[in-house]
Amino acid sequence: MVTLVYRGATHDVVARDATELIQAARELFGLSPDDGIRLVHRGKQLGPSADLTFISGKILVMATTAQAAETLNSSRADPTIRPFEADDRDDARRKEDSSGAKMSTVWHAAQDPRYKFTRFEVVSWQSFGHRPGSTTPHAFAARELLEKLATDPGVVACMRARELVVGTLGEMDPIDDRLMKAKRGEGGDLLGYNTNGGMRIDIKLRTDDLSGFMPYPRLVETLLHELCHNWVGPHNKLFWTLFAQMRVEYLHEHMRIAARGTLIDGKTTAALAGVHADCVAGSRVIAEAVLRGIAEEVGVPMAQELHAAVEDHIRFMEIESAGEQRGRVLGATPDGGVSAAAESTTAWDPRARAAAAAEARAAARGLQFGKGHGPAGSPGSQD
Repeated sequence: MVTLVYRGATHDVVARDATELIQAARELFGLSPDDGIRLVHRGKQLGPSADLTFISGKILVMATTAQAAETLNSSRADPTIRPFEADDRDDARRKEDSSGAKMSTVWHAAQDPRYKFTRFEVVSWQSFGHRPGSTTPHAFAARELLEKLATDPGVVACMRARELVVGTLGEMDPIDDRLMKAKRGEGGDLLGYNTNGGMRIDIKLRTDDLSGFMPYPRLVETLLHELCHNWVGPHNKLFWTLFAQMRVEYLHEHMRIAARGTLIDGKTTAALAGVHADCVAGSRVIAEAVLRGIAEEVGVPMAQELHAAVEDHIRFMEIESAGEQRGRVLGATPDGGVSAAAESTTAWDPRARAAAAAEARAAARGLQFGKGHGPAGSPGSQD
């Protein structure tokens, strides 16, 4: 014997299976044949053929009237309630937006499919320390700027040439007092930092007063600077050699694009990047711009020491562009041979090969680098 319970009413019933119980429930509780009935025992629904031999106690009767079912089926969906399918679509869209595959609205191009920044992150106004004013760029604008940097043809060329993959390109907190004060105590401003050899790179996008963004060419220089920390941590001669080479490659790519007549909305990519005067007049102007930047950053003596390296790299870029050299032998000696350092690093990853090549070229010219600097940069390099 079991006890049927429906809306507070109870009846004791003797039945052999659930089908008989359903029929008894219709008769005892006045339910019509069109009403849907379910039987629940101890939290589990009983099927029509359920054996009642070992079932005792109370069985809950749940009924849905035909009228209630018709009303539910004919009602319109509540527009304020999002279906699961919509959430899935939004998740997929967010993942696509956070990836590096998005086409740039500035350059009308995307990143290299393999060598790229895989994610972008910006800071919210809560991290500013106060509410943004009317002139403070929105986070959407900051994200667009990060995407512009990542898809800049010059940056893409540098990433592809060195087979670089960076986990996250993020916006650095513009008023990170602890880091700012620490860096200013060393005589400089913190404009970016590289975490774990390229796992994450953060760039200071905004000015100190949060009224706008830093000049775009300055942001590019900072990004290339931080990419160099994928190989070398300290700011030694090896580091500045790598930085000078990447600056040459960046400007040369914009010069090459301008030379073939490619325009975007009537402008060259060099003009859009703010480096028209630094590259379109030819390789000599590129060398002057790179060395001038080095002199402003670390002084004239370093620029003088790197003069030969810059000229050498520009000649290589010209030869490669002309199609006279299809591949580069990293660590080549001035007479065209291959140094022992280059031969011993053929099995290294691209970052190690690039660092060894720069060191070999510098050694051939008599430059003396600091000791103990391997091919990989130190974790958490800050500038």
